[in-house]
Amino acid sequence: MLQGYNILFELMETLGKKWVVPLLIFLLFYEKTNFSQMKKQLKVTSRALSKKLKLLEALGLIEKIAIDKPKKVFYSLSDKGKGISQILLKVATNISN
Repeated sequence: MLQGYNILFELMETLGKKWVVPLLIFLLFYEKTNFSQMKKQLKVTSRALSKKLKLLEALGLIEKIAIDKPKKVFYSLSDKGKGISQILLKVATNISN
């Protein structure tokens, strides 16, 4: 029975990590942004931001978009990331009401 909940447990563990939820919500509102903008707005260190972006990308929650000319990198939520972020926003809204 618990095997069916492994994904839920892993998701909750990931969401409990520092900066994960703020990053997801930030990307929900900004849709497509770069590393510098996230770092500045969230006031997070480069190391922490880089680590969390790699984690979220590995989990399929965000997508890294690289443009060659001029060389730029943007981040946006994947469909799965959008769904989870919208749920988090609804939960936060319901708690505050």
